[in-house]
Amino acid sequence: MTSQKLTMGTNEKTVGKNTISQAELRKMNPVQRARCLAYEQPKKEVATSLVLTNSRIREHTLKCLQETPQTVRDPEQEKQARVVGQLKAAEARNRIRLMRFRFQCMRAQELNNLISCQPTARDAIRLEALLPPRPITVSPQVSLDRFQQERVEILLEDDRELLISRIH
Repeated sequence: MTSQKLTMGTNEKTVGKNTISQAELRKMNPVQRARCLAYEQPKKEVATSLVLTNSRIREHTLKCLQETPQTVRDPEQEKQARVVGQLKAAEARNRIRLMRFRFQCMRAQELNNLISCQPTARDAIRLEALLPPRPITVSPQVSLDRFQQERVEILLEDDRELLISRIH
């Protein structure tokens, strides 16, 4: 660590073995000045205010720790708090669901308006094909009938592959 001193009579700072005047410090860019002054001791007013601030912070944290009561809840209060939390979560989910639904409706209205304002029918059909007003959702329905489902289950349960083996 380099030693630094401020000599009041000459307005110079000693950084290691180099002596830098106040004028040279003012000419330096902020990064170089910060590097030169990094290890300088703070002034007395700043040091006292730092000490006072740290003591106030310590007192405040101790006061907060002492004021927080360590209460033990009975099981009924715990159960009621859990139910209240679940109700709040359900309300939040419902608000989000309604917000999504409103957004989808507004988007569909805007797209329908945009489609209807197209100058030609061909442009309207193109836009509708590229930007459908409602998202097309594909439901994951099984397209197998009962007999086909039973056959698939039998084939899946065949561990020794006797039913699908074609080599004789």
